[in-house]
Amino acid sequence: MKNTPVNWIKKIASSLLFIGYFPIASGTVGSAAAAGLVWLIHIKAPHLLSPSLYNYHLILIAAVVLIAMIVSSGAKEMFGADDPRQVVIDEFAGQLITFFMIPLTWRTLLLGFLLFRFFDIIKPFPVHEMEELEGGVGITMDDVAAGVYANISLFVLMAGYQCVRGLLNA
Repeated sequence: MKNTPVNWIKKIASSLLFIGYFPIASGTVGSAAAAGLVWLIHIKAPHLLSPSLYNYHLILIAAVVLIAMIVSSGAKEMFGADDPRQVVIDEFAGQLITFFMIPLTWRTLLLGFLLFRFFDIIKPFPVHEMEELEGGVGITMDDVAAGVYANISLFVLMAGYQCVRGLLNA
């Protein structure tokens, strides 16, 4: 594949400004970048933490997922693999999904990060099947599904924790 300006933009975007070239666990580093962004917004802009923030979070998720599908299309030609390790924008998108509508504490941030990495690595049904979709859609949708699993799991764990805590305090 030629090194055209469009291909360079795709490489830069799909690797999240070259984070994907990190030599070890580039997907984990891409996930950590998303978790860091979520934490940074929580710490630096707490005034944004209102019900309207969820609307912006949802718009951000949709935009990143769409961009991920577009820039990771042709990844096989660019990087020489079906789901190359350099492409980490999909992990970024999945990690953003993990924290959608989650009250953020250091515990939920850490647990959400670990849950997403777990589902992304283990790939339970239908996460693995999403990976079989064509091109950028397949590269992205397995991480979207892993993010949904992590988000739901985090909600269930938080609800279970609140129930147990309520029973112990009664």
